[in-house]
This record gives sequence, C-alpha cells and structure tokens, in this order.
Amino acid sequence: MSENAVIGDKRVLTADFLPNRMVHRGHERQEIADALRPLTEDQKPRNVLLYGPPGTGKSTMARYVVERMQEHMSLASGYANCWRYPSRFKLYHTLLQDMGEKMIHRTGTPTDELVDKFEEKVRRRPAVVVLDEVDQIEDERILYDMVRYNRTGLIMIANNENVFYDLDERIRSSLSSRKNIRFQAYTEEEIMDILRDRRQWGLRDGVINDESLRKIASRANGDARMAINSLRIAAEEAEKEASEQITAEYIEEAVPQARDMNESESLEKLNDDQKILYNVIKEENEIRPRNLYDRYREEVERPKVERTLRNYLQEMEKYRLIESKGKGTGTKYVLKQ
Repeated sequence: MSENAVIGDKRVLTADFLPNRMVHRGHERQEIADALRPLTEDQKPRNVLLYGPPGTGKSTMARYVVERMQEHMSLASGYANCWRYPSRFKLYHTLLQDMGEKMIHRTGTPTDELVDKFEEKVRRRPAVVVLDEVDQIEDERILYDMVRYNRTGLIMIANNENVFYDLDERIRSSLSSRKNIRFQAYTEEEIMDILRDRRQWGLRDGVINDESLRKIASRANGDARMAINSLRIAAEEAEKEASEQITAEYIEEAVPQARDMNESESLEKLNDDQKILYNVIKEENEIRPRNLYDRYREEVERPKVERTLRNYLQEMEKYRLIESKGKGTGTKYVLKQ
C-alpha cells in the first residue's frame, strides 16, 4: 500500500458489503424480525416480500436480519439471486451450497436429488431462505415448494409489489398471507449517514470531507448502491494518482461511472419481454403506451397481457431505465436521462 493511500479497507467500499450495523431502516428491520420470530419458538414464521426501488437496502437488510438471528439460535440460511440462478436446479444448488452442503455436483445431478437434500436440511432445524430478484424466477414451483416447509421462513425481494400477479392461482394463494414491507428511496441525509459510515470504516482519516460526500449524496437519487460505488470509484482514482485527498474532480468523474454501472446492471436483469419494450422505447425516443404495446406484439409470438406489460414498465421505471411523462391519454415513455 502506498504512503499516500486513501483506502483503508476496500471491502467496506463495495455496495454488497454487509456492515456490522445498519444505518437507518430500523422500522423495516423490526418488521422482518417480527415476521420471522416464530422460528425462535420452533413455530411457522410469516413469509415476507421486501419491495422498492434498487439501492434501498432490501438485500442488505435481509442478510443482516438473518445474521443477527443466527447469533441467538441455530438457524440454517440460504441466499440465491434468481436473476443469476433462475432455474429450479440452479436455485436449489445455490441454496444448498450457501447452507454448507459440500457434496453437490452440478454435472448429472437430478433436480429431485437436490430438492430431497434441501428438504432434509430444513427439516433438521429452522431455516430462512432469501430469494433475491424473485421476479426473475423461471420455475414458480420453487415458491410453492418453499411455503410447504413449516419451519422455513421465506424472504422474497423485488422492485414491484405486484410481482406475483401473474403466478398460478395455487401459488398466489399459498403466498397470500405474506407480509409486504416497502423500502422507499433514501433521503439525501440518510445517504449522507451511510457514506459517513463507509468513510469511517473504509477510508483513511481526513481524505474526504462532508462537503465532498454531499456532492455524492445529492446526485445519488436516493440510491445507496450508486452512492457507495461513486465513493469507491473516486477513492480508487485518488489512490491511483497518489493523491492525499478525494477531491471534487475525482467525484465529478466517479458519479457518471457509477450511474453507468447501475444502468448496465439493470439492463442485464431485464427479461426478454422487458428488453423488447426497452428497445422499442429507445428506437422511438418517446412513445405512447398503446403504440408501445402494438410494437411489442409485433415482435413476440406469445405476448403478455397488458397488465403484465404495465407491471414490467413500472419495474423498469424503478430501475431508472425509463420514465413516463404526462398523464392519462397524454402519457409517453422515454429513456431515463
């Protein structure tokens, strides 16, 4: 590490780092804990859906609550991102690995064998399963599987509260008693507190002041992930140039890079239908909903119903990829600037 290094612990400057304490979100944390509390008495917990825009702390809070519970009880836990692992096989494989199962081989292992191993684990002791990006799941049966286990709590994470509207009626019914917990965009002051916390544990003393942190917070649009990535990119650039300070110039360069990272990650998460909608909007610059739906139907063999398309568009707005302008019949969709 160079003499002028500004970074103390680079892990702290990553958006996926799980801190020892959560800044803000106390109400949401308590609601998740209350839903899962029956597990401490060997009872069936209440499943939960965490929903809200990207960068609002949903995934971090889910992992945080599970870790705190494991400090006080014997609890199995598994986390899977349904965007990265959308199939039933991949999800069970990932959950088992996260639960410490070492004897799983990808090649030639039947899915039913993985399901059996998973059931064996969750029947042995209480468990919590976190399914992130649950709207990207390919096989809905896994949701039906999960709610059957009496001592397993299910935390599902999505951008949209309406994520289950198009599921099979039997699965929707099994999930109807879930607790929906909304995560709103952070305020600028909340982003400042998060950045101060990362500065304290991730950077060397005195390398960035509150005024510079404010430049990041004011441009993060309530997205903690973007703010933390901006801070990390600026710190890395300052260190590369052997600077003793993270100056405004580094921040001005870092913020657009962090925004581009967010956009790229969000585009990758779109399903095939959403990608078609996005590309049509991109081609047209601006387009009315009716014309957008017509163009979409021209591109696909089995088009989704309009309600599903509206949900897709709402989700893309929460990803900050597109935005709607106007109201009623005057509504138009454009790419987010």
